[in-house]
Amino acid sequence: MRYSPVLFAIALFLVSCGSNTSIVQSWRDPDTSVQQGSIKKMLIIALMRDEATRRQTEDELGTQFKGRGVSSYNYLGPLPAELETAPFLERLRTDGIDAIMVMRLVDISKEQTYVPGAYPSYYGSPYGYYGHAYGMYSDPGYVRTDMSYRVESNFYSVQQAKLVWSGVTSSMNPTDLTSTISEIVVAIREKMQREGFLTTPPTP
Repeated sequence: MRYSPVLFAIALFLVSCGSNTSIVQSWRDPDTSVQQGSIKKMLIIALMRDEATRRQTEDELGTQFKGRGVSSYNYLGPLPAELETAPFLERLRTDGIDAIMVMRLVDISKEQTYVPGAYPSYYGSPYGYYGHAYGMYSDPGYVRTDMSYRVESNFYSVQQAKLVWSGVTSSMNPTDLTSTISEIVVAIREKMQREGFLTTPPTP
């Protein structure tokens, strides 16, 4: 079964460049597909530990959706304990919200990588090496520590009242929340396109 006008416009996402974020795990409902540009409104929920980060994340995601994203802190205030109740879904439908995006940080880990040293260009020749001490002219290796942030993003159809796509992204050494969110959004869009979950509307 195919659903095109009931979910979200992933086509409104930014274009990726130099991303440090990649999809490491994903799942899709095999009976659901989405046409680009088919959304009216999408409720954005960022499950963060502090309110300031929650608001910043939801506002940035709303920017990515070109005004079609509705921030949960504006719409719901403090998050209710039960978001999947019938009255809540009916409120979403009445307000014209087609989909829900829930984002949460699931893991932060350290990854250590040994980076081998380099040698000067003359080191490979016995003639160039002559007269130079190894310890003085070699570039020793070192261990680099990278921070990996894993974020889970779930997309729900309001009309179907179920999860239709889920993915986990890994972002290496993020330094800016805004750019990291942009990278996550682009990684999700590209994965959806490769899976055939996100489709292009037919040409008239």
